[in-house]
Amino acid sequence: MSVWGGRVLVVDDEPKYRRLIVTNLRLAGYDTDEAGDAARTLQVLAESEPDLILLDLRLPGLDGVELCRRIRERSWVPIIMVTALAAEPQLVAGLDAGADDYIAKPFSPEELLARIRAVLRRHRQRAPQEQLACGGVALDRDSRTVTADGRATRLTPTEWRLLAEFIRQCGKVLTHEYLLTRVWGPAYQSDHEYLRVYVRRLRQAIEADPRHPMRLVTLAGIGYVLKPSAGPASGSDSTPAR
Repeated sequence: MSVWGGRVLVVDDEPKYRRLIVTNLRLAGYDTDEAGDAARTLQVLAESEPDLILLDLRLPGLDGVELCRRIRERSWVPIIMVTALAAEPQLVAGLDAGADDYIAKPFSPEELLARIRAVLRRHRQRAPQEQLACGGVALDRDSRTVTADGRATRLTPTEWRLLAEFIRQCGKVLTHEYLLTRVWGPAYQSDHEYLRVYVRRLRQAIEADPRHPMRLVTLAGIGYVLKPSAGPASGSDSTPAR
């Protein structure tokens, strides 16, 4: 690990573009590895896990989304998806595959470095040693699992932080801006699509029918609430956190 920032694996099939990113990262104090396809990426991971992966969405053979899924099967290393596609479905697919963040081409070196710092900072923040529960949902830090209705599901670090925030504020209405600031940081408080993606993923883990959630409920135009019971949130517990 470098003195300044850590080691970043840059995955992109365009050598010139990859070298440009690597040069900027090294100037900023990061150590780097490179890969142009999925096979080389998995080889690097098998030899030594980096501190962060910068993963292009479009790769030959196995694309970035599927490669992200493969990485998540073996590692919790932070992943930033790099995409030239502005269409929402592609961005959502990357986040659904387990990416922690994304950045769209073209981007400036400053924007890239800011994203990397933010993701590494979130990843390195250690959650308290605790077990949390609310409304039949139990969260265990050590195993990074959530248990609901007798079913255990492993979570990514970002999913864990978001669900932990809901459980700590059990029964309270949490606004979009509050959640984005607490989990992702102040720079993300307007990125509501991030929140929708991760709430949908949490519902897959804790709801009997994710399409008709009974636990993690939306309050249109305001935010979300994790209910302490099957009934509606009420009284002071439903006061929005801002």
